[in-house]
Amino acid sequence: MIDVLAVTRPEDAVTDFLSVLDPAHGREVHLVAAERGIYLKLPAGIPLAGRLAAIAALHASSGEGDRPFSAETAAAAITLETGSTPFTVWTHHPSDARGRWGEGLISVIQAPVRHPAGPPADLVLELVQPTASPYEQERLDATVAWVRRHLDPAAGRVIEIGAYQGALTRRLLADGYGVDATEPDPVALDRLRTNVAGDVRIHPHSFDDLATTARLTGSAYLLIELLYYGQDLLLLERFPTDRLFIALEPGELTHRTWPATWAIEDEVELVPPRLEPLAGGPAFLRKRGSRGVLLRRTN
Repeated sequence: MIDVLAVTRPEDAVTDFLSVLDPAHGREVHLVAAERGIYLKLPAGIPLAGRLAAIAALHASSGEGDRPFSAETAAAAITLETGSTPFTVWTHHPSDARGRWGEGLISVIQAPVRHPAGPPADLVLELVQPTASPYEQERLDATVAWVRRHLDPAAGRVIEIGAYQGALTRRLLADGYGVDATEPDPVALDRLRTNVAGDVRIHPHSFDDLATTARLTGSAYLLIELLYYGQDLLLLERFPTDRLFIALEPGELTHRTWPATWAIEDEVELVPPRLEPLAGGPAFLRKRGSRGVLLRRTN
């Protein structure tokens, strides 16, 4: 099986599909970058650092003379390069502006398609280095401090939706919170179960599950770097809690209209945007920053 990452720019493979790049899955990865017209094959035996270095080199190159892929030319390249080997296409969700090209691609190619389930990886986490990047550590620490200013751990369990691999979960547990951590992606769920211990219950539920059939009661729901994928915000009405802690990149918050029964109680910059080196090399990732909004139920 081959994982084909169909993205707009080479760096999108790192910022949004880092877990797919992880060679622990034992799969060959093909990177298709539409704006640059790049097709890069990353064999299964290449370690993650090597894969990131190859992508960093593309990111740092000028791109002079590049010819962008159309959906049709990308589909032809994928068919040629994968040959008879089965493959899965990973691309952004159509609700994400970056997903529009991928939507065109999947309309002309016959293959299973998956979208990122975890937060957009401003998260270059333990897969890249033993500890999270300085930016990510600051973001996570600021998030827990923000929650603590408004919610005492003794108030009851918190529900963390989209816990991914548990970086925030571990900090919440260390700060004395009881946590119900949910993660629908099976790969991330396995890592979550390995990475966290203590007063935590782990569930495979999605955002929609928690608003319908698998509702969990808690003192607050945490939707941290989650609401990027076209979720129906009216479903927030159904969460059995009076407080929602929501964090997104600042630009995304301007496009959100919260249901009428929720009022903004607090809004705070958790971490500002910045550039951070990619895998210790000359290329940089643009970290978009994170802003927190605390919503309180009004009736």
